[in-house]
Amino acid sequence: MRIALLLFCLSLTTGLAAQKVLQIEKYGSPKTTKIYIGDPISYQLKGEKSFRLAYIEDIRPKDSLLVLGDRYVNVYDIAALRYERAWPEAVSQSLFWFGTGWSGFAAIGFSFDGNDETSYRWADAFVTLTSWSLAYALPKLFKNKDIKFGDRRRLRLLDLRFSEDPGAY
Repeated sequence: MRIALLLFCLSLTTGLAAQKVLQIEKYGSPKTTKIYIGDPISYQLKGEKSFRLAYIEDIRPKDSLLVLGDRYVNVYDIAALRYERAWPEAVSQSLFWFGTGWSGFAAIGFSFDGNDETSYRWADAFVTLTSWSLAYALPKLFKNKDIKFGDRRRLRLLDLRFSEDPGAY
């Protein structure tokens, strides 16, 4: 029983090792965003227009370097990071099916209600077209979120591993 308890306690301590992270900080806010080794990042270098996608393979805080798949990037050379949002696609699909359902139920109701005074109206078509237009436009407008670094935001490389000798890492 003691050996089982000892092995259980030792298995809990393996997850306690700290790590190296890329941290996004905003001036005046205690909230930070951490990006870990193995995570993909989409970044823009200073003086460039396009974004590049790469996986973080290692972080070297002493040299201020990110080791990416095909290159080393100095953290001070990164002008912006890009995140892809998931909600515009979900809202787009909901709007598309809402508009389709609105027109479908209006047409079915008109066809089978047996009342000559009801009809498929322009308002029904307007609701459907507006819903479909928003479903098309939302992912185009809000797909990405760009975080630019400068006065209010910055990137930091942190080594969160514990060592009694500061020069060990």
